Amino acid sequence: MRIPAIAVMTAIVAVSGASADEMKAPTPNTTADPSASMGQPVTEADLEKFRKARTGTLRITAPAPQKFRSAPPKLTVESFARVTRTASGETSKAEAAPGTQESLDKLQDAAKSMNRSGLQRRRVDAGDLELEDESARANRTIVGTDDRVQVTPTNQYPFSSLGFIYSEFEDGTAGGCSGALIAPNLVLTAAHCVYRTETSQWASFVGFIPALDDKNAPYGQFVAEQWTITQGYLDQAGKEYGYDHLFHDVAVVELKEPAGKATGWLAYGFDDSLPGFHANIIGYPGDKPQGTMWRASCPIDPNFIAPSLFEMECDTYEGSSGAAIYAYYKDRDDRVIYGVNIAGTDKYNYGVRITGPYFDYIKTFSNPKQ
Repeated sequence: MRIPAIAVMTAIVAVSGASADEMKAPTPNTTADPSASMGQPVTEADLEKFRKARTGTLRITAPAPQKFRSAPPKLTVESFARVTRTASGETSKAEAAPGTQESLDKLQDAAKSMNRSGLQRRRVDAGDLELEDESARANRTIVGTDDRVQVTPTNQYPFSSLGFIYSEFEDGTAGGCSGALIAPNLVLTAAHCVYRTETSQWASFVGFIPALDDKNAPYGQFVAEQWTITQGYLDQAGKEYGYDHLFHDVAVVELKEPAGKATGWLAYGFDDSLPGFHANIIGYPGDKPQGTMWRASCPIDPNFIAPSLFEMECDTYEGSSGAAIYAYYKDRDDRVIYGVNIAGTDKYNYGVRITGPYFDYIKTFSNPKQ
């Protein structure tokens, strides 16, 4: 059954050996600073709130999702404008990042020129996986079964940079998602974790608990100062989650304090002509014991990579929304986030790709707290 080194983010560098259309940022911080301040202590009352939170991986109905290959929507510069909500309740809007139209044009050109019909699914290699062990190798050969592996302890990089997102909404409900640090105080996640289009509600509180491991929160909880989605996602206000949401379901959460100084952070990147790769998705699925971190992995078939989305067979579940979809290149000890886990059907799960326009969008958060 398929279940649904301290661095500042100031420069954009090309991936070693990458094509001209492949970029990543920032230089990842793979080491923690023992002297860095921790977040607020997580109490038993907090853990109980996390347990009761509605897990947030949304279900969509087929065959509509398959349209992303045959009839993708036209993305516009305006759809990448940034809409921000602060913890005090103010909402503001900023224009899309400079160069967004150029990035959209390049993405469209790459989509037209890329012939994926002859590409083969990437062969799974031990170097592609986090937590590779005998159990993981055995499970990976059985198609259609749950091949997730629990991550514990979680206070070692890169797992320390991944965490649980707890959101409270204006109607008194709460949600639970996953996210990844991409700078000292920036967390990449899914937009539906901080804004619910079906009720047109923003989150009124967002907290990030890096490396949460059952009842143990080794770094505490970091409270968000503000959270930002795209205009394209906000335009879905008043609608149930569906096909048109998929292409805009990305958010950046800005923390009041730099959690990444204590935990490290990951790099993110894009390649308009992205070939198949092996995905690692690490988060907090709601069908597992509350507060436990799990790693899912699967090869991303190049024939299932669309200009803006991934269709994949990785085992995810409600609560895994917002988890980074990243490639691990063991030979150079490099990890690059290429997408965000967002939704699923009864057959496939979906991730939104970090493409050139999203790369530009995320880069606008260029002055993270140190």
